[in-house]
Amino acid sequence: MTMRLFILGATGGTGRALIGQALERGHHVTAFVRSPEKLGSPRDGLTVLQGDPRSVDELRAALPDQDAVLSALGPPGPAPTTIVGDAARSTVTAMKAAGVRRLLVVGVAVLFEHQGLLSAFLRRTLLRNVAKDSADMERIVMASGLDWTIVRPPRLTNGRLTRHYGVADDRLPRGARLTVSRADVAHFLLEELEHRAHIHRIVGMASVKESASQATGKPGSNWITESRL
Repeated sequence: MTMRLFILGATGGTGRALIGQALERGHHVTAFVRSPEKLGSPRDGLTVLQGDPRSVDELRAALPDQDAVLSALGPPGPAPTTIVGDAARSTVTAMKAAGVRRLLVVGVAVLFEHQGLLSAFLRRTLLRNVAKDSADMERIVMASGLDWTIVRPPRLTNGRLTRHYGVADDRLPRGARLTVSRADVAHFLLEELEHRAHIHRIVGMASVKESASQATGKPGSNWITESRL
């Protein structure tokens, strides 16, 4: 089914992958960005709007007739920031005003509390500001009353689309590697959008060792699920 998708963070690596894969699937995409020139030449099926994701008024004006919002917004670096949480607050308010219910958001795997000493160390030191901002975002999204899904990937790479990754509710999947490609994150978001398997769930996803589990899912896919579907 063709949908009208509203993408935040569209000039980043995951956002660009979302645009490309969504267009390939036949969806209509609106990219809401601060710097439209970063997206290059026009493409069929893609509308580019300039705006600030922290502005409720700008978002509300752009959201009518959209079927879902996908946010790949991330912090600009490890320094203190509130942009992810601020944008989530504005997005939720604007979505409610516009009558849009489906929200998919990219978070960070470092927020999983039982993923070992390295994750705990990063959460309290190098990535403490990223973790704080992302945790604020998640609290806002979970309290929104919308049909939300939050995906928490580990370190993102610019690798190719493999479709070979694992997903699990509330933790990283068994056999998870410490990385996943932005293209695979985009693939999962679109699969979740189309199949609605993880409404109101926080999902861990990562590249996995091929022997980790038997692949399941729709025919022809290699993604592995351990979640309650």
